[in-house]
Amino acid sequence: MIIVDLGAAVVRRKRVRESNSSVAPEPAVPPAREAPPQSPAAPRLPKDAIKRINIGQSFAEYDAALSDPSIYVHTAALEAALDPSSEKVFFVGRRGTGKTAVRKYCGINGGVTRVLVPEIFSPSSTLQEIDLLTNVKGKPFRSLVFAFRRALQVEILSMWLQDRPGRDRLAGEIQNELDEYATMDFDLRCLRLIARVSGALADGDDERWLTESKTAKRLADEMKHLSAEGLATHTVLIDSIDDYWEGSDEGLVYLTAFMHACQEISTQIPWARAIIFLRENIYERVRGLDTESSRLETAVVGMEWNERQLLEVIEKRLNRNLTAKFGLRGATWQAFFEHPDEAWRNVLEYCQRRPRDILIYTSNAVEAAQGAGHDRILLEDVQQARRRFSDNRFRDLGDEYSENFPQVATVLSRFYGLGNAFTFAAIEDLIRKLMKDSEVVQLCGPWLSANASPEKFIRLLYDIGFVGIRAAGKSPKFRALGPLDTSPPPVDNTTDVVIHRCYWDALDLQDTLVRNIPDDAEFGKIGKIEDLPGGVDRTEYVAHVEMLMEDLKEIELGTAGAQDFEEIVGDVIRLCFFRALGNVESKSRSHDGRVVRDWIASNRASGGFWEAMRTRYGATQVIWECKNYAELHADDFHQLSYYLDGLGGGFIVVVFRGEMKPAYYGHIKRIAMQNKFVLPLNEKDLLVFLRQARNGKIKEDHIQDKYDSVARKLG
Repeated sequence: MIIVDLGAAVVRRKRVRESNSSVAPEPAVPPAREAPPQSPAAPRLPKDAIKRINIGQSFAEYDAALSDPSIYVHTAALEAALDPSSEKVFFVGRRGTGKTAVRKYCGINGGVTRVLVPEIFSPSSTLQEIDLLTNVKGKPFRSLVFAFRRALQVEILSMWLQDRPGRDRLAGEIQNELDEYATMDFDLRCLRLIARVSGALADGDDERWLTESKTAKRLADEMKHLSAEGLATHTVLIDSIDDYWEGSDEGLVYLTAFMHACQEISTQIPWARAIIFLRENIYERVRGLDTESSRLETAVVGMEWNERQLLEVIEKRLNRNLTAKFGLRGATWQAFFEHPDEAWRNVLEYCQRRPRDILIYTSNAVEAAQGAGHDRILLEDVQQARRRFSDNRFRDLGDEYSENFPQVATVLSRFYGLGNAFTFAAIEDLIRKLMKDSEVVQLCGPWLSANASPEKFIRLLYDIGFVGIRAAGKSPKFRALGPLDTSPPPVDNTTDVVIHRCYWDALDLQDTLVRNIPDDAEFGKIGKIEDLPGGVDRTEYVAHVEMLMEDLKEIELGTAGAQDFEEIVGDVIRLCFFRALGNVESKSRSHDGRVVRDWIASNRASGGFWEAMRTRYGATQVIWECKNYAELHADDFHQLSYYLDGLGGGFIVVVFRGEMKPAYYGHIKRIAMQNKFVLPLNEKDLLVFLRQARNGKIKEDHIQDKYDSVARKLG
């Protein structure tokens, strides 16, 4: 390894060059410990097998391959989710570790299940002071737990009753709760119950508070008696928590109380489970708040993967389109790859032991081989895929932690062109330069100031998986995939930090140890991490998005605010969906002038949600219709159906100001029978899109979840 002092008069920069035939004396990342075993002669591939490979989507939300149960790898997390006797409730891991895939598998093979995507974790107000709610043993916090527990128990009872449509009325608490709350949307039910129990507490009415708070226990006792009917386990699967969660103190308290409620239900009612799939960065915030977190930790399962399981993930997908399939544990990999052991080592050391990483990297290598017309995937195809994979991982890292550290990719981009390892002193220098960078301060100032000490800054970079921590004479330690280690490596002035290899190419890092950074040194400029609409810079983009968020909350309902609401929807399309939707036009008229659409955009997506809509509904053009009122009517759906008779395809978005109602699904189902689809979005959804854009999040998972939610209820 070359050691370079950036304070020297001349600093010679060189790109990272790696030789597969030599080993660096002090590698930044230890080599993979395993490789697929070599056979004496590689199996022979069928003709055109490379051309027919279909790895599938690396993002589980869009992956049609996950409808095939044989494609799954049985990890400890999957087994725990399927085991009705398991006490595991919280499935915690980083993005890309398989949480959504486990949820999908449980939906196929897990018995009686229902998926919930709650919106409750972004409360606009609470009935108690936040300082009182943070005491997990206090009445205000326990009131939230009681309310969430009742809401979940009613959800499970409605699942139970759905299979018994002719059942006689029940005596006692079960029937009372079903009559009052079963037809409610889950989030509205939560709000109603929170208002009842917390309202009694706020009013100082102890008798009413005790009555409300004990209802959850009485209901649970009656549900236990139903076990005599030999019931199958009914499981509520709670996913996509971060879609609506803004990370506020109130939202954090609500989530913590919700997790306590899930654990109580799962352990106290024999035939009921409530499972939460949670990103580890969110779970860590809960653990920091909850003084009783040790109770929750007994119910946590991490989403860790070993090398054998990662290999199995990709081998099953390589085999998908083959009539005669190769064996697993290395045989399939050997059949498809030239120099299979070296190819596997290349892939594994660039991935952070996540199945999504393995799928993306291998998919890139497959596309390189297909483009070159190779009969097998050569080592040069694997190496060619490296830069593309590195760019992808860098973008995804900024997206993954955008809720915790908005625009974190801006800070990480300042490492561009520097070394791949830094001393403690060099990190101190870097922080001083970051605090003088006007763009960094404007976009990242609050959280960066809170982590401006070298120890905190290094810990932050370690926790998000950007760097490993290296003690003298030892290999660097990178963080695990699941819940954070309880004893991460110590950080002091003898510590070096090493950037994970998967980011080297995206940042054009030198193979150097940086000892100091002089004040007059300039940050390098990374190539475009992401495009922005209209050629605006990042600060202008964020300022515009924040202005829209404020303006949206102030728009008056009805005719008076209709034009303003319509303009904001147009801005949301341009600012939040510009990667997929282009040529956005307002008041678009048909050729005869009889049809005027509020907004229409051309669908140019090459993947993800919008590409799926073009494939499924022929949506080469996407219409957005704006309704600045709280309730949709039959005439609105007739209008939407009429708009779909054109040549642009069969998918339309209607944006309104209220909440979804059961009556809407009948209208949407009638339209869906013609292979067309109406997707209702509301003000909350617009705010989610804008918040994600402000924080630098570029995924389409929220609109995908909204589509899935409506599609499932059409039956």
